[in-house]
Amino acid sequence: MRVRILGCGPSNGIPSLNRGFGLCDSTNPKNIRTRSAALIRLSNQKNILIDADPEIRQQLLNAGNPVIDAVLFTHSHYDHMGGADDLRVLAQRLQGPLPVYLTQYDAIRFKETLKYLFKQTDNTPLFDINIIEFYQPFFIAGIEITPILQKRGSHEFSTGYKIGSKFAYSTDVKEMEEKGFELLTGLDTWVLGGTTRKENSKHIHLEGALSWIKRLNPRQVYLTHMGLRMDYETLCAELPKSICPSYDGLEFDVAE
Repeated sequence: MRVRILGCGPSNGIPSLNRGFGLCDSTNPKNIRTRSAALIRLSNQKNILIDADPEIRQQLLNAGNPVIDAVLFTHSHYDHMGGADDLRVLAQRLQGPLPVYLTQYDAIRFKETLKYLFKQTDNTPLFDINIIEFYQPFFIAGIEITPILQKRGSHEFSTGYKIGSKFAYSTDVKEMEEKGFELLTGLDTWVLGGTTRKENSKHIHLEGALSWIKRLNPRQVYLTHMGLRMDYETLCAELPKSICPSYDGLEFDVAE
């Protein structure tokens, strides 16, 4: 499979409207970060989208405007679901409804966001809503996908995804259950959210992320959802080559 990081920024993007580039070098284009999302192209040429952030239209145009065959949502915060209306156009390109995979809680939020579309009764439904359960595998285009429970603070959750046997995407995560770590053992490539250097209540910070990486020992890690303290070149200089900051448009291959 081929993975493209559509966006790797935090909830406000970089530059943000109130703090600009923060500690990131404004002259380095790799520090210009739209909100986080990813595109997975399988060997059978099917495309899976992870999240639909507010910039998803431009991100997909930059990726060559591929046909999207299914969408996985990590959670329903605006920076991950704010571009949901653009999925309407993606659905119209298919012969049937666009399959969308998300938890029951996030499905409610998705339908609330697009209620003007779900009220339509004069044409074919645009979306095929698939409710997922944590740790219960399902298949898209022949590849097994396992949703992993991720904790964000005391009462919030998000979904990480293990796609195939060697790749996983885990963002907006602060804590994971032991079962999650067990499922992530033996990865080749891991995209992991690393928002900041300071410990906070919603996201794993850099030091914590490095401890998880040391424990699981994947061959390659790409950091995503990076905030204003996460300068690209600084991270490249201080991290081993097996741990890289991602950037908008980064592409890499992973065995299925």
